[in-house]
Parts: sequence; structure tokens; C-alpha cells
Amino acid sequence: MIKKNVGIIKSMGIYTISNVINAAIPFLMLPILTRYLSTTDYGILSNFSVISNFLIPLVGINLMASIQVQYLKDDVDNRNYLTSVFRLNIFLGLLFTLAVVVFSDFVNDLTGVPVEILYLMGGYALFHVTIEVLLAVWRMEDRAINYGLFRIGRTVLELALVVIFVVVLRLDFIGSIYAMLISYGIASLIAVVILFQKGLIFGKFHMPHLKHGMNYGVPLIPHALSGMTIMYSDKLIITHYLGLDANGIYSVGFLVGQSIGLLQNSFNQAWLPWVFQKLKAGKDADKLRMVKITYLYILMILIAALVLWFVSPLVFSILGKEFKAGMDLVLWIGMGFAFNGMYKMVSVYLFYLEKTKIIAMMSLGVATVNVVLNFILIPEYGVEGAAMATLTAMFLQFVVAWIISSRLIKMPWLLK
Repeated sequence: MIKKNVGIIKSMGIYTISNVINAAIPFLMLPILTRYLSTTDYGILSNFSVISNFLIPLVGINLMASIQVQYLKDDVDNRNYLTSVFRLNIFLGLLFTLAVVVFSDFVNDLTGVPVEILYLMGGYALFHVTIEVLLAVWRMEDRAINYGLFRIGRTVLELALVVIFVVVLRLDFIGSIYAMLISYGIASLIAVVILFQKGLIFGKFHMPHLKHGMNYGVPLIPHALSGMTIMYSDKLIITHYLGLDANGIYSVGFLVGQSIGLLQNSFNQAWLPWVFQKLKAGKDADKLRMVKITYLYILMILIAALVLWFVSPLVFSILGKEFKAGMDLVLWIGMGFAFNGMYKMVSVYLFYLEKTKIIAMMSLGVATVNVVLNFILIPEYGVEGAAMATLTAMFLQFVVAWIISSRLIKMPWLLK
């Protein structure tokens, strides 16, 4: 059994190390940025993330998810498949750029993000999608080192630009946004070159490929938007009720708690292709191994969330004093991301079965609960109410996904 698990352990180790390095750099910069940026600046930056993360699934129609499902199939022409769907991504990028331009004044009033930045949001989403497609291909090829170096390289570039724009040129929050736009733009160009060299783009357009991409990806848009709603709607509601200052404090506390998301995401990137391969083989021994790993994972991720809570006073001692109130949110957010990781462990079976419509309906229901809880809890409990809503929504998402997946694919959850 040890030998059989070497592959996933090795891949997880590489993904974890690369993601830790990739995430550690922004955390190391946090003490600097919390001194150069005000809580209001952080609030605007947070709202910029809200807009971009809602646009990305709309522009990308989850191409990175469908390519992961198709890539290992022997009867799929990956070059023409990717070419056919990516043309739609480009069109959608232009379409949503136009939409943001038309509603730019309204979005500016809602979020505080400057209008000139909003004009670039469609392009930024397309940059992001292009990079994620390359990373998805590398994950399915188990090229964890390539994956890690590329992610770390882009992050290092972004943070070097942050130092120049924010610390040296004193451009405040706008400098951080410029750094993101430029670094993602350069990385997406490199991704296009690599995909071209691999023979995966600039092929022929085939309508059946486009139809499959849409049939798989479009039902996942509500799922992705629901996930973004759970992750980011609280920031807009906080801005509405409590202002940009409170949103800035909440965003820093959220970022610290989100470090649990780093751990679970690292494991999931190795877990997904490994599970797909084992389910394809259909061996009972492999299914039992998956269940055992899942239970061990649940225990370890809960312990990690508690450890983060215990060390959070040390983390906040090196941040700007005006952000210290965010420490009260770490346990709520950390536990929420622990449950989000558990959700990914059990929802992988739904993705394998291509039950995207079920995933969409489930996610939409959970997101609705989250928004309702935010409107109820934020006026009553402030930013801590938003953290409570996040934890509740992610726990509910995990439980529902586990129940549904256990009914659709038989797994030895009783370890028999």
C-alpha cells in the first residue's frame, strides 16, 4: 500500500511546497502592506477581488475543469477541443468587458474600484483563465514541478511590482491592482506560448467540442458563482452596512484564516487526477484506500485549523495595529476552509461522473443560504457575523455533497 501511495504523496508534497512558497510571499508582504495601505485601501482591494472572481467563471465557462476530464480520455483530440472552447472564452472576455464598461459607474459606486480599472476587468479574467488552463494541463500530466515554478514565478513578479508601485512610488491600492494586472498579463502570454509548443491551441474549430465544453462548463457556472458568492458576497455586504474600513479589517482576518485553504487546495490538486485514474481502473482496493485517506485528511485539516487559531496572536502582532480586530475572525474562517477542503474530497466523485447540473443546484442552494445569513448576521454581529455565515455555508456544502456523492457512486465509507 505504501508503494501505491508514493505517487500521490510525492505530487502532494510538490504541490504543497510550491503553494506554500507561492502563498508565503504575500503573507511576508502583509506586514509591509498593512503599514502602507489604510483599511479603506484594503477594502477597495478586496472589492476588486470580488469583481474579478465573479467574472472569471463567466469568461472561462470552467474550461480548466472540462479539460481535466477530457485530457485523459484516449478518444479526445485535445488540441482541437481546447482550440474550439478557447475561442468562446475570447469572445466572452470581450463581451463582459463591454458589459462592465456600460455599468462602470454603478460598479464604482458599489465597490470603490476606479472606473479606469473596471475597463480592464474582462481582459484580466481572460488572462487568469489562460493561466489556469495551462496549470490544469500540467496537473493532468502530473508535472507538479512545472506547475509550482510557474505559479511562484508569477507571484514573485507581482510582488516585485507591488514593492515598486506601493512602497517606492506610493501609489496606494492602485499600485497593487496594477501589479496584478501586469503580472497576469505577462504570465498569460507565456502560457499561450507553452500551450502552442505543446500543440494544444491554434487547431481546428469543431462544434461537437464546443458543445461538450458548454454542456460540461455552463452548468458549472452557477456552481462557480455560488462558490464566489460564499467567498466574496460578505465583503460587499460589509461595505454596504459597515463601510470600507470594516471591509479592510475583515479582509486581512479572512486572508489569515484562508491559509487553511492553501493546505487543502494543495492536496486537492494532487487528489483529483489520482482519484480520476483510480476510479477509471475500478478496483475495490483503490476505493477503500480513497476512503481511508479521506478520513485521515478530515482529522488533519481540523487540527490544522485549530493550530492556526492558537498562533494567530503571533501573526497579528506583526501587522498594522488598525487591523488587529481581524484576529477574532481566524477560527471561524479557518474552520470554514477546513470544511471546504472536506467538500472537495467528496465532490470529486460528482465531477468524475460529470454531474455538473447537480453540483450547480447544490451550490446555488448553499450560496443562497450564505447570502441570507450575511444579511441577518452582519447588522447584528458585525464582521464576525460574516465569518459565522461563511463557516455555516461551507459546512452545509460539505455535508450535502457527501450525501449526494455517496448515493451516486458506491464507496466503502464504513471501511468494509
